[in-house]
Amino acid sequence: MDITITGRNLSLDDSLKAYIHKRLDRLDHLYKRIYKCEVILEEEKARKNAEIILYLKRNRIVAKESSPDIYASIDNASGNVRKQVRRLNGRVSSKRRRALFGRIMSPVARFRGRKTVIPEGPGRIVRANSFADKPMLPEEARLELELMEKNFIMFKNADTGEVNVLYKRGGGDYALIEPSF
Repeated sequence: MDITITGRNLSLDDSLKAYIHKRLDRLDHLYKRIYKCEVILEEEKARKNAEIILYLKRNRIVAKESSPDIYASIDNASGNVRKQVRRLNGRVSSKRRRALFGRIMSPVARFRGRKTVIPEGPGRIVRANSFADKPMLPEEARLELELMEKNFIMFKNADTGEVNVLYKRGGGDYALIEPSF
């Protein structure tokens, strides 16, 4: 990340520049797509202002702070920028998660929202369970099946994106049922 520091009515010494670099270098770990950072420090009478502008691929994050101490202004502005970057990072990851969820769960989504009809009388469904939306590999499903101590587990296969059933067979083996629509 390229950091540009500008001082208006304020002299910039090496310790101040090092402090700014120390505070802002950590942002690179939170969000990888920051390609430029501008820091504008300004002195107005008794107030010291700090403005931090981050340039991202499609966004721009701005934080302005003012206090009697320049270091406090830098701290507060960098804290505000950090919060905004975390919020943006959460939004981006939730969009990815929703897009991935829509692609993987499309066969299952057709059945969601439908009411389960439970017939009266003998042979009726006593209990209806749902399964985890988290995609997993068949090996992970086997481990979870052993932990749950059940006879079978329904899961979404991370490789194929389809719903599979894994069940215990006699002799300690496992069988995997894959749909063929």
